[in-house]
Amino acid sequence: MKKNLLHYGLQRSGTNFMETLLLKNFRINFLNSNLDRSHPIQKHFRLYDEKHLMPDPQYNNNLTYKNFQEYIDSLGSVPHIDGVIVVSKDPYSWLTSYKKWGAKCNWPKVDHHYAEEYNLFYKKWIEFSKEDSRILFVKYLDLLTAPAEQLVKIENELELKKNWISKIKGIQSSLKKVSHSSAFTSNRLDYYLNKEYLEDYTQGELDEINQKIEPEIFETLGYQISTKK
Repeated sequence: MKKNLLHYGLQRSGTNFMETLLLKNFRINFLNSNLDRSHPIQKHFRLYDEKHLMPDPQYNNNLTYKNFQEYIDSLGSVPHIDGVIVVSKDPYSWLTSYKKWGAKCNWPKVDHHYAEEYNLFYKKWIEFSKEDSRILFVKYLDLLTAPAEQLVKIENELELKKNWISKIKGIQSSLKKVSHSSAFTSNRLDYYLNKEYLEDYTQGELDEINQKIEPEIFETLGYQISTKK
């Protein structure tokens, strides 16, 4: 029997990459839907309380949650959920990509710093993870640099079953491209490994990002605070 999963992450966090890798290897269903971006079943759903901090009006919603069970209840009629994967990039590479994506999609100008969305989004998921062991955090960079190792980790954590291809040929960890992203190249990998995205920021801009994101977010997601000093 296939396991039923949900996956979440801010736009430009690697959700499509992670989803494609898992579907390529395991007997799973992803229950997320993109039909309504204000619905909690949508993978970029803004679950935090501060509803004025939205990138685009289509994500506006008035749903707030005291606990994870309330969140599950708000999904409506869905099968039993076997696991929830929350994907992230480090805030610096994410912000560079997020701003470019917003410009491409003609998002309206906002009065807040996008890093506030990052902080609130992952803070809420971290709170939920303290209530339910089904929630698993995955780093996009780990999927890029050690995909086979990460897939085995996810397999073990969520007790997934391999599909017939990965049973016969082993874990399939190679992807050339996924939707809404450019092709994967060695230059792209170097961009993340060498933190070339930090060149997009002044020290003052890095300081501002670091002030917007709480230390617990860095620690729990597994990132280091970056500076140019």
